[in-house]
Amino acid sequence: MPGRRIIGYSAVLLPHTDVGEVDWLGFESLLGLTIAAGLIPAVNMDTGYVQLLTEPDRARVLTTAASLAGAGGFAAGAFVPDTEGDGYDPAAYSRAAAEVAEVGGTPVVFPSWGLASLSEEGWVDAQASLGAELDRFIAFELGDMFVPYGRIYSLGVVPRVARHSQLHRRQAQLCPARPSDRLALRNEVRADFSVFPATTGDRHGVLRLGLLGWACRRFAPDAFAERHRRWAAEERRSRS
Repeated sequence: MPGRRIIGYSAVLLPHTDVGEVDWLGFESLLGLTIAAGLIPAVNMDTGYVQLLTEPDRARVLTTAASLAGAGGFAAGAFVPDTEGDGYDPAAYSRAAAEVAEVGGTPVVFPSWGLASLSEEGWVDAQASLGAELDRFIAFELGDMFVPYGRIYSLGVVPRVARHSQLHRRQAQLCPARPSDRLALRNEVRADFSVFPATTGDRHGVLRLGLLGWACRRFAPDAFAERHRRWAAEERRSRS
């Protein structure tokens, strides 16, 4: 839909020094570049090594993002560090999501062994239960090529989650798999429901409006912001 304003989230890299310590000044710089470009930063994601960070470092990432993002807000992974064979732990997810929400962030419900062990219906029910506790959150799909406990759900979860979110305030879903099909179904079921694809090769380059990991990995969030501006203004770049 040309002419609309794209809401862009950018997953921010968490840089480390040569000796393996977090480069906090570098992280603050990347956050600043992202916010200045008009993108919403997403921290403690797979781009930010959330599954490898210590609890104090994850907490410091949150407080740093909260202090810099201001009214524009930010998103952050709500991560539960379970192990293979563990069942789904709703209390642990509630705590992880609350930790993000309490500092003003939008929780991104990160996959885990326990969450991935649920049936698709169970996964939808888990999201609905979290939605009853939170003002807003992003349900996150991540393929198992990225983490062994990742899982991509079928197209049928879209209408079920969208309908649940009508009962439980607001909810957004991040869908990296087959974004065009999911967006089309979203438009049929509930047009105001947010779907944030994280694809990297769509024809118009505008489906990359989800967690734009490449934006800050390449240290050029301003290029994505310029694309968003052109899309809203319905401008075409000259081929000359």
